[in-house]
Amino acid sequence: MAPQIQTKAPVKFDFQGVLVSQIIGFVYLEALKQPFVIDPAILKDDRLVSFRFDSSNGDLKTFWENFLSSLDLSVERKNGVDFVAPIKASKASEAAMEISVYKPRFRAGSYLVSLLSPLFKTGGFTISRAVHQTSTDKKSPTEAPPGTASALIDQESDTLVFHGTKEEIAVLNALLPQVDIQVGEIFAKAVVFEVSTGETDSSAFELAINLLNGKLGLAISGTSALANSISIKSPSFNSALSALSGDTRFKAISTPQVRIKSGSQARFTVGQDVPTLGAINYAANSSQPFQSIEYKSSGVILSLSPTVRDAVIDMSIEQQISDFAKTETGVNNSPTLTKRQITTNISVADKELIVIGGLKQNKETATHNGLSFLPKRLHANSINTSQTEILLLLQVEKISN
Repeated sequence: MAPQIQTKAPVKFDFQGVLVSQIIGFVYLEALKQPFVIDPAILKDDRLVSFRFDSSNGDLKTFWENFLSSLDLSVERKNGVDFVAPIKASKASEAAMEISVYKPRFRAGSYLVSLLSPLFKTGGFTISRAVHQTSTDKKSPTEAPPGTASALIDQESDTLVFHGTKEEIAVLNALLPQVDIQVGEIFAKAVVFEVSTGETDSSAFELAINLLNGKLGLAISGTSALANSISIKSPSFNSALSALSGDTRFKAISTPQVRIKSGSQARFTVGQDVPTLGAINYAANSSQPFQSIEYKSSGVILSLSPTVRDAVIDMSIEQQISDFAKTETGVNNSPTLTKRQITTNISVADKELIVIGGLKQNKETATHNGLSFLPKRLHANSINTSQTEILLLLQVEKISN
């Protein structure tokens, strides 16, 4: 009697978006049916893979070895057990790896790491971590315990250590002098004028143009009746300041001068911090509420945030004139903040003079004139209307590095 030949049942797989370790375990348990060991590094592999296989179109073992190889995984059989592990770099490749140490001259180490890391596939910086600090959260370097959340956050360092191939280190050494350059700085000079104008006077902006035209002989083109800012490239700041200060209607209420680094902010406050009512809070383990107090600034506030580029200087400007008054409506125990504020973003050239206006305020004052013993109906009553406007004179100059 001839022996019976058993035909293996066809094997079919169709996986969509499955973890690598799960696919390996399933194939060995359900199809290959042989002992196996998965390297711990593969269990941490979060890659998702998809594939479809039909044994009627090819051999499973051949397909399986090719599939693992495409994932940089190898299979080594020892005593009938398959050991699946990542393909290790050869000793020759490991020997080709070198270490380069660099001390940043001008830029922060975290800035250089985030800028250059994407360029290298094999090597990397030792301080590159999973989470990057923001510029406002930079602290002195500390050694965080391994496995903690702090260990995932970049810490500022004064030394960069790069481990990579000889070719990568050559590229790194060529790039570092080009990107580790001094941050641009500017010197800003500003004057905040409060201009008094009557009903028949022009706006403060138009008055400023007329004064600059008359006293400095400037031919300012490109302005219109609707404009509220101009830029002048020729005169000095002191000349323009003298031309405007000579008119009694122009009162300088703030004259700040400061040196600012690109990407930073300079803030000037001439005034006072006034306590105001804040939110109502509850102490821990207590139902007793308490009223918080917040201090808010008032007066003349000017904020400048420059970004120095090769051809221009981008400026973010915030100008505020504010004061507090007794609250007539709403929360009577907290004063009311009245303010005039302008926020704008402009691009200026080096040493360019900027004049910005448009913040107006009207006031009406009632006066009574007459002898005290006469009836009030015989008094002379009048209402005086006054108008003030805020004008900003600003000049920024690049500081040579």
